[in-house]
Amino acid sequence: MPRPLHAERFLDCCDVKRIIIHAGFGKCGNASIRAALFQNFRKLQKHNVLIFDKDLRIARNAADLVGTPIWSVERARKKAENLTQKLGSEIAAVSRRKADYVAILSAENLSNPGMAELFTGLDSQFEVCVVFYVRPQLQWIPSAWKQWGLKTGIPLGDFASQCVEAHRPSFRLGIESWESALPGTKLDVRFLVPELLRGGNPAQDFFHVLGLSQDDYDVENDPRNPSLDFSVLHVLSKNPQLFSDIHDNSLMLALTRALPKKFRSTNIQMLSAEEEARIEEYFRDENLWLLKTYCSETDVDRIYRTYFMPQKAEARYSSMSDIDLIYRCLGIILESIAFSGEHVRLDESKIPAPNPFEAKEE
Repeated sequence: MPRPLHAERFLDCCDVKRIIIHAGFGKCGNASIRAALFQNFRKLQKHNVLIFDKDLRIARNAADLVGTPIWSVERARKKAENLTQKLGSEIAAVSRRKADYVAILSAENLSNPGMAELFTGLDSQFEVCVVFYVRPQLQWIPSAWKQWGLKTGIPLGDFASQCVEAHRPSFRLGIESWESALPGTKLDVRFLVPELLRGGNPAQDFFHVLGLSQDDYDVENDPRNPSLDFSVLHVLSKNPQLFSDIHDNSLMLALTRALPKKFRSTNIQMLSAEEEARIEEYFRDENLWLLKTYCSETDVDRIYRTYFMPQKAEARYSSMSDIDLIYRCLGIILESIAFSGEHVRLDESKIPAPNPFEAKEE
């Protein structure tokens, strides 16, 4: 079994050519990591950090990073195309001009079934590390519903049931697929738990994994994909016609910039207590395995109780009536319209600019 890295730094010695594959999972901080790579591209270049662009070529400038490789690797999966030679050739063209380097491929769908096999043999040519970010399913499922499910009109409760029945997210399966396909690779599984993330967010944590000092780079603390008030999400789920497909984020991005900051968070437990209990029980063995395997130096039982088990909540989205949710959403819209000018002046500078990676997402 490949040795887990547990935040071992990769740039401490540069005599070995390395490839870092950030393989997801979806809804686990990918947008923050990609945005940080984009914003710090020039500095990363100076430190011989190479980044694959959306076409799986080494990016020459920051503009090349607009977009994500998810579609390129998906096309390769459909064709059963091995990507090892392509990545190696790209790196070889650059390595002739650089003595040492680390190359980064970041795509959240690399954790999906069939993706790891596209890179067989890569670990025989390079020192490869595959980095995963995972989060408690009690958080992941509502976030995935907001990203994809509500755009189809499916209620959150039904979406949660579908996730359990399909064993989604399949963290362990995705990790073990890379372990099997690239037996010589190193695995680093990171948990989206504040006390386990260096710097408290995935982007700063990823830079730490790379061995890069946070003081030398500009990494935002604000989330790249903030949520919207639960009542707004509810009304959107009743209007799936507003989205061209589940990857259409244009309306979400516009609402994120239009609504005041206090309405750009969930601020309430989304799942019912019964749904949370079912999800915790179903994923319990997998979560304990993940923690014990990749986070054994911490108090696993305490981490599990604190972040993976249901917590008491004063209010829940699932218990609110349809009419109450609609009235709340209407009030938010009216307030946003009435004070839009003031909110723009006071708050616009604090809102992350639209993420070029997110308009059409995997």
